[in-house]
Amino acid sequence: MAYYLFVNNATFSWRATLSQIIALSTTEAKLMALAGCCCEIVWARKLAFELGFPQLKPTDFYEDNTGCIALANHMHLHGRSKHIAVRVCFIQKLIQDGLINVKQCPTAAQTADIGTKALPRVPFENFTDQLLGDKLVGDK
Repeated sequence: MAYYLFVNNATFSWRATLSQIIALSTTEAKLMALAGCCCEIVWARKLAFELGFPQLKPTDFYEDNTGCIALANHMHLHGRSKHIAVRVCFIQKLIQDGLINVKQCPTAAQTADIGTKALPRVPFENFTDQLLGDKLVGDK
């Protein structure tokens, strides 16, 4: 699991770690990572507010797993996802409250992959430039 929070195109907070919970699917693993990152987003938004910078728009979260995006954005839970319902409801509440916005991101543009897998040289250099603030997130 890895995530990076950016403020004005600079890496503000990050985490890359092995998951302590066994996931039964990629979607479940991504939802657990999203829930963990959402906790960090809530903290960062509160910190910004206390420093006098209230956040007026939702924080964008870029995800490459379509199943994770579908569960996060829709209230529909079925038998295969009911065991992760608490995490899904937490994420959905943040979306409804306008705190986060889960967006589709192509796997090739997923900056967080630098913290979870070995990458070829070109994507590694691009993601490193993004993390160092030398390149806008999403630029090629």
